[in-house]
Amino acid sequence: MIKNYYFLLFLICSQVCFSQARISEEEKIENLIRVWGLVKYQHPEVSRGNYNINAEFLSQVEKLENIGNRQDFNSQVLSWLESLGTKDLKPKENWRKREQLFSKNADFEWISNSGFSKDLQALLKEIQLNKNYKDYYVSIHRLANFVDFTNDKPLANFDATNKAHRLLFLAHFWNAMKYWNVNIYLTDTAWSQVLPEMIPEFIKKDQKSFDLAKEKLFTKLNDSHANYYPSRTLNSLTHFPNFGGRIINDSLVITRIFNEDSIKENTISVGDIIYSVEGVKLKKYYTDKFSQVISVSNENYLKREIENSYLLSSDKDSIKVGALKKNGVKIEEYIRLDTLKYPYEKYQRKHPEKTENWKMLSEDIGYMNLYEITKDEVDAAFQRFERTKGIIIDLRNYPQNISQGTLPKHLYPRRKKFVKALTPKLPSYGNPDTKTALRWIMNPFAAGRRNRNYYKGKVILLVDRSTLSKAEWIGMAIQAAPNVITVGEQSGGAVLNRNEIMLMDSTSIDFTKATAFYPKGPEVHRNGLKLDVEIEESAINYNKDLYLEIAKNIIKESRLP
Repeated sequence: MIKNYYFLLFLICSQVCFSQARISEEEKIENLIRVWGLVKYQHPEVSRGNYNINAEFLSQVEKLENIGNRQDFNSQVLSWLESLGTKDLKPKENWRKREQLFSKNADFEWISNSGFSKDLQALLKEIQLNKNYKDYYVSIHRLANFVDFTNDKPLANFDATNKAHRLLFLAHFWNAMKYWNVNIYLTDTAWSQVLPEMIPEFIKKDQKSFDLAKEKLFTKLNDSHANYYPSRTLNSLTHFPNFGGRIINDSLVITRIFNEDSIKENTISVGDIIYSVEGVKLKKYYTDKFSQVISVSNENYLKREIENSYLLSSDKDSIKVGALKKNGVKIEEYIRLDTLKYPYEKYQRKHPEKTENWKMLSEDIGYMNLYEITKDEVDAAFQRFERTKGIIIDLRNYPQNISQGTLPKHLYPRRKKFVKALTPKLPSYGNPDTKTALRWIMNPFAAGRRNRNYYKGKVILLVDRSTLSKAEWIGMAIQAAPNVITVGEQSGGAVLNRNEIMLMDSTSIDFTKATAFYPKGPEVHRNGLKLDVEIEESAINYNKDLYLEIAKNIIKESRLP
């Protein structure tokens, strides 16, 4: 009996030791990708461009292919790192902390949590703490603070059917974002968890799986600037309805007709409400179809991206919808879908409808739409608005002709800072309060001037899901003025400029280059602009003038300072 007990204990211990020694394909790939990224940006020789780092990755994938236990894996990786050279490493503890850098993206716990041998951990720690590295693969543009990937070339003869090439694509993009995208700490899924989640997707062999894996990976950025124009899914949608609308709650209210002739063949008209597509509730339909295809900072911006273009598009010439007519009758029918006259039309449909750039709504209320207004028109409008009780500034658009300083010169009593910017500085570390090199000549983070005659009435700023990027930047500048009330819904949540990165397959994608904060407040990236009055619209009896009506009422009920 005792012999049986010891024999059973021996088997259990043997099995535990054996399972601990084994390493799966996914673990090998994950660990290699993490090590490769650290070496690429912080190794003294590699970071100087003295090695072809892409060729090194492909070589290691091949060498690790038949390794099945941790001991051999650790030995191979350690041997590789030693072959790259270690004599010029100059590690120093806490040297980055002295510069008071932003460190929320500096996640290096994987070095001690990945089952590496003590020797491998020690060498990786030296590389992590190394001060002697250069910027061959990535540099920071001193004037504009954008990340320059010029020397990080795509892989020549990239082959999507080659597993090592697909894994290099993942390794390159994941590490570039980990080390150089300062917004990466704000993603829904922790970036450290995105890697193991995506590896099985990139192991899949066929071209279609690779294309879908790319789309899913990019959505993990949660960045409304991360448009991937070569998207397989979006480019397969060739037929579009000839109307658009506004997604409110779980429905699409029809607000626009793009082609009067073709719309006559459908019974859909302005004011109708579409609540289902192909028998599926509208919200579930578009979430399932687009949430892993289109990267957005928040769900509200996804509505903006699809409601006038992709929402009801298809590769077929019709689609079945359930709709509530204006007269209260419910219908289910197939609506006609047409090809576009030219590809850019699907983007044009997102543009706002034409309106006057500025006008008087009443004797004491002025209105200004920022979409196409010019600097000279802004000056003329403020002359006319001088004695009004309030003005409504409509920023439910993307201003074409003005900058962040155009309105503050009329709205501020003195020059002031309206935004604080977090920008990349070192691998995984950022500058939490960036000062631009030419700030004494032109500071993009401040606006206004000394002006005793600044506008002293109530200012109502209108924002919604269409307010993105430059529009949010201008919005932050307006919000810093006295007597401003912001009315609307969550904006797009991607304030500062785009930063392009070339990918291993010679396609490219953008990401937001920096994080915008209010001077004494939270991030605007992902959150959108702060709201004082949040508007909740209703699909039933939809009121397209609701924003203006609420704004006018606020002005009428306000007291002059």
